[in-house]
Amino acid sequence: MPRCLSVIFDMKNNCVHCDPYVSSPAHISERIDGLFFPVAHFYILVEHFIKRRFPDAFTKLNRSIVNSSLKFFFAVQIFQEADILDEDESLHNRTLLIIQEAQKRGIHIKSVKLFGKKNINYFSMMINNRKIFFEGLPTIEMADVPSVNVDDKYELKKLLRIHGLPYPKGECFSETKSGLLFIKNIGFPLVVKPKSGSLSKHTTCDIRDESALKEAMRIAQIVEREFIIEEFIEGDVHRVTVVGGNVVASCLREPPNVLGDGKHTVEELIDIKNKDLRRGDANQKNFTLHKIQPDSEKAKILLLQQGVNIETILPQGKKIYLHDKVTLSSGADIHDTTDVIHQDNISLFKKVYDICGVPVIGIDFIIKDISLSHHSEQCAVLEVNSLPYIDMHHYPVTGIPRNVAGQILDYCISRG
Repeated sequence: MPRCLSVIFDMKNNCVHCDPYVSSPAHISERIDGLFFPVAHFYILVEHFIKRRFPDAFTKLNRSIVNSSLKFFFAVQIFQEADILDEDESLHNRTLLIIQEAQKRGIHIKSVKLFGKKNINYFSMMINNRKIFFEGLPTIEMADVPSVNVDDKYELKKLLRIHGLPYPKGECFSETKSGLLFIKNIGFPLVVKPKSGSLSKHTTCDIRDESALKEAMRIAQIVEREFIIEEFIEGDVHRVTVVGGNVVASCLREPPNVLGDGKHTVEELIDIKNKDLRRGDANQKNFTLHKIQPDSEKAKILLLQQGVNIETILPQGKKIYLHDKVTLSSGADIHDTTDVIHQDNISLFKKVYDICGVPVIGIDFIIKDISLSHHSEQCAVLEVNSLPYIDMHHYPVTGIPRNVAGQILDYCISRG
């Protein structure tokens, strides 16, 4: 079978560029989306034009369409509401935390299921004597259209640039040739990532030569035609969650690691860390912390680069890393940093919130020391998420847990 066809129909192996998330190398859904890219792109342009020129009319029309569609889908029982079981393993922890917090307040949340069986990450909630439908978090109703698509990395980059806020310099491309010409202006090191991807899938960091850049562009385009090339900034990645304009929590995500004690091998240290009951398997949705995967290709490469192997006894205090990304499913640690944020940085996060136009955001912010002012440190707002994983603030490895779910419900109740 030709290589292109073997890739498309290979459903058995896991995509190494999505590691540790389970995803077929075929990426069939993304490839299908790519076929319709020109039509979808035209539709988005038309939608943005109408929203800018006729915002009120667009909002009313969208609400009418969505609400009418919901009524129809419920009437014919394509959508059905169902009670949610405690610790439902098919739901993300961010939603389970909202459900648990709502139960304490006497608020009932139901799952909207396809034909009453399959979860689709949509929910209903009675609040202030009104039923609302939402996705993931009860911050934006299904019928509402945010004024800004903050999940579009390039649109966010342009927005940050307009408002003079720190961002990694870069541009969006759909062709390799244009990307190679661009590096003459920006130089190395670089990061390449899909335009609208998430969870660091098909993202390549710290690119230092043209050969690696070409490979990074190829990897990004496996899942999406458009990709972003931007400068690589060194530092720690913090997730800062802002609710209703208030910075309520911040945490640092550290790549999967073990710390030597002079007695145990790397393998034994990983096993000890993985026995923590707070850690689930790599793709368990109802866990926030996850087990480290010592047998992954990424772990093997990094161990070799650090001059150790799985049987090495690590000296006391020596830390080694087993993945180069800070994604939680890879086994990353979470350290609460809420109380050490510099006041200038808090002001910065509030400015980012003001330009985004959504009730709750999760800001990915990179800086070497968040306790120092962003005016004195190289830093950047990397991404903004409109449906942030708030559970990471509830389950830090070190520091104080933050009840962000409670803050969100307080906001929902107060806004009516």
